[in-house]
Amino acid sequence: MKFSLHELKDKTSLELTYDFTKQIDDIVDILAIEPAHIFCDLNFVLDELLMKLTVDVKMELACSKTLKPVTYQLGFSDEIVFGSSNDADYPLTNPLELTDIIFGYIVSEKPYTIYHPDAKDTLFEKEKSPHPAFADLDKIVKK
Repeated sequence: MKFSLHELKDKTSLELTYDFTKQIDDIVDILAIEPAHIFCDLNFVLDELLMKLTVDVKMELACSKTLKPVTYQLGFSDEIVFGSSNDADYPLTNPLELTDIIFGYIVSEKPYTIYHPDAKDTLFEKEKSPHPAFADLDKIVKK
């Protein structure tokens, strides 16, 4: 997604759909991703571009316990400042490349752990029985 600054100065908003399937090859916990719906409000102030970004994307993530696929709907909004000041998030370049920036936001906004409905009953270790000398203690302690 490359946009020239001349093209963006004529617009107040962008609405587009972009497919990030090539970018998820290096991300092990994103199994599949549908095309993302992206909406941007654009505002040029002096030598800076203020972009209000809204992204909605449906993806399939790997369960943190079982690695089974879990469908997840991700939606977020954020403001990005492009410019040369210290307050800018990214430099204002011509053309403006948005693919990696938006994908970075998607990766950072997705949950780090997600569980499949079947995963709550999954145990990795067997429950240990207490030493025989202490076996009767849980009968004495009131729960």
